Amino acid sequence: MNQVSPSALRRSAIAVTVSLFTSFSTVLAQETATGRTPAEVGALATLLAEAARVNALIPERLRAYRASVETEMSLALLDSGGRERTAQLEQVASDVRWRAPDRYEQRVTGYRSQAVGPAFSLMSIFGGWTTPTLYGNRLQLGVIPASTSSNIPRTNSAGLAIHPLAVNRDMHYTFEGGDTAVVLYSQGRRIPVVNVRVRPRPNSPGNAILFFGDMQLDADRKQIVRMRGRMVEVRDGRQTISAGSRIPGVSGASFVELVNVEVDGQYWLPAYQRTELQARIALFGEFRSIVRIVSRFNDYRTNDSSWTARTSPPPGFRHHLTFAPSDSLSRFDDWLRPLGASSADVYYADFDDLAPKAWNSTSTSTLRFRPRSLGEVFRFNRIEGLFTGAAVEKDFRDSTPGLSARGSLGYAWAEGVPRGMLGLALTRGQTTTGVRVERSLAHTNDFQLPLSWGATVSALLGSRDDFDYLDRRSAAVSIARTFGVQRRSLFRLEVGPGSDNAVQQNASQGLYVGGDGFRPNRGITTGNYFRSAATAELNPQVSGLFVDRGVGGRVHYERADGDLSWQRLEAGVAIRREVGPLEIYARGDAGTLLSAPVPQALFEIGSGEGLSAYEYKEFAGDRAAIGRAVAGYNFPFLRAPIRLPGNLIVPGIAPGIAAGVHAGWTEISSAAAERVI
Repeated sequence: MNQVSPSALRRSAIAVTVSLFTSFSTVLAQETATGRTPAEVGALATLLAEAARVNALIPERLRAYRASVETEMSLALLDSGGRERTAQLEQVASDVRWRAPDRYEQRVTGYRSQAVGPAFSLMSIFGGWTTPTLYGNRLQLGVIPASTSSNIPRTNSAGLAIHPLAVNRDMHYTFEGGDTAVVLYSQGRRIPVVNVRVRPRPNSPGNAILFFGDMQLDADRKQIVRMRGRMVEVRDGRQTISAGSRIPGVSGASFVELVNVEVDGQYWLPAYQRTELQARIALFGEFRSIVRIVSRFNDYRTNDSSWTARTSPPPGFRHHLTFAPSDSLSRFDDWLRPLGASSADVYYADFDDLAPKAWNSTSTSTLRFRPRSLGEVFRFNRIEGLFTGAAVEKDFRDSTPGLSARGSLGYAWAEGVPRGMLGLALTRGQTTTGVRVERSLAHTNDFQLPLSWGATVSALLGSRDDFDYLDRRSAAVSIARTFGVQRRSLFRLEVGPGSDNAVQQNASQGLYVGGDGFRPNRGITTGNYFRSAATAELNPQVSGLFVDRGVGGRVHYERADGDLSWQRLEAGVAIRREVGPLEIYARGDAGTLLSAPVPQALFEIGSGEGLSAYEYKEFAGDRAAIGRAVAGYNFPFLRAPIRLPGNLIVPGIAPGIAAGVHAGWTEISSAAAERVI
C-alpha cells in the first residue's frame, strides 16, 4: 500500500469515474443474460465504484494501531476416508503494530507446540501470516515467505494479490450479486452487509495473483467486512493449473478467510484470519497434506504506535518480524484459547465450494483419474506379488447433481488374477446412498491404527508382510449420513452378498530378504454369505495417536448368514486432552463374536497391533481387547522456538516426563472357538 499524493488522488478519482462506466457496461452485458435487470446491474456497478473509492485510501483519522494476536499453526493429513489427522500444532502469541501507510511490525511474545514426532516450525517458511488491513489496490493475502518478509515488496510482486476493488479491477475480475446477505449490529448501529461474488477473468492480462470467492461490504460505509476465497495465479494472461502446481499429478490450493470487526465505530480492522494451504497427489487418491494458520486479533488500541521492543525495524522494512527473548517466550502463559482449540473449530471441507474444479463436484461433468488410495494403483504383498492398476471417477455434476460413478481395475502379476470395483454414489445433503460390486484382496488383521498403509513398503524392501489375506467378492448397497460439528461423524448401513475364498503365497521374497522371509498365509473357511453391517463413528479425527483434541468413538456390528455365518461386534474409544498440567492421550479397542466363529472372524493380536514384546498374532480368541494410555508433563522451561541459520526454526526442546501402559487381552470362550483356533 503506497502513500497517495493529492494529485494522485485526483487521478484516482478520474480513474474511478471511468471505471464506473466501464464496469457498468461490462457487467450489464454479462448480467443481462442471467436475468438480472439493468437497474440491478447498475446498482452493483455503483456499489463497487463507491467501495473502490472508499477503500483506495486509509481512513484519514486512522494513522496507526496496536493489537494482540493469537495464532495457531497446524500441519494435518487427510486420509482416504476424509478424516483429518493433525500431526503438529504451534500456538504463537504476538504484539503487532501498524502505522500508515504500510509499516507493519510483529513481535512474537509467546510460544508453545506439540507434535507426534520430530518437527520444524512453520515459522521457518512464513515470515508473516497476518494481513494488517484490507485497504488499497493490492493486498498481501495469506502468508509471506520467510525469505521476503523483511524486504519491500515490488508493486508486481508475486506475493501481492490484485484487490477486487482496485482501480483496474475490471481488467481482472467479473462480479455478481450485490444483495444484502445479513444484518449486523454494532454499538447500536444497524449494518446491512451485501455479498459480492468475485471471479477472475479467464483472459486476465499479464502475470498476477487474483482472488476468487466472496467479498462482503458494509452497505452504508462501503468498507470490507469479510473476504473468503481462493488465490488464483495468472501467467502471461492465462490461469496456470487451477490448483497452483506445475508438477504432474500434484495439485495445491491456497484458501483465505479474512473477517473484519468495526473498531471505535469507525474502522473495519482484522478480527479473524485463516489461511489454508492444501496439497494433493493424484496417485495417493484423497490423501492431502494441509497447512493451516488461524489468527485472532484482540485488544485494539487505535492511533497508538508506541512500542516496547528494544530494536526498531531498519528503514524501508514493511513487514518486520521479531522475537522476544527466549526466557520470556518460555514463561508466557497468558493464552486465551487452549492449544488445539482453533484447529478443532475448522475443517478442510469448509472450502469445498471454492476448491479447484478437479477437487469438487459442483461444475461440469468430467472423467478423471482418482484412486481411493495408492493401493489401487500400486502395491506389493506375498499373495499378489506386484499389483498395478488404475482408477477413474466421473461426476455427473450439473446433469445429475451429487451423482458419481467410479471404477478401478488392476492385475496381480504373480498371482495372475485381476481385481477391481465398480460403483455408483448419490449424495444429497448429508446423506450418501451407493451401490458397488468388487473383487478385493482383504486381510484379517484387527484393530488397525489410522493411516495404516498395508504391507507394500515392508514387503517390497524387507520381505516382511504382517498381514493374512483372503480373496473376497462382494456386492453391496449402502447408505451413510454425516452429522455433528463440520459433519465429521458418520453413521453407515451396508447389505449385500459376499464370497470368501482362500489364497496362497505367490511371491517368495521382496527386493531384499530380512529375517526368515515371508511367513505362511493363515487359512480361512471358504463359502458364500449375505452380509449386513452397521457402523457409527463419533469424531473419527480423534485417534489418541495424533494431536487432535477431544473424544472419539466407533461402534461396528457385522453379521453374515449363509454357508458362512458369524456375528461380530467391535467398539473403540480415543481421547486426547489436558487435565490441569497433564497431557493425557489414550486409545482402546475391544470386540466379541456373538455366534459360532469362523477363522477369518476371530480376533488375533500381537506385535502388529503394538504389543512389541510379543510375536506376530501371538494371542487369539473370540473376545479381545487392546489399549494404550500415556500421561505426560512438560516442564515450564526451554519452550521457546530455536532459531537456526538459514531461517530455519525448530520447536523448543520442552523437556518433560511421561508414563504409559500398553496392554492386550484375548479369551477363548467356547470349545467351538478353540477348535477353530
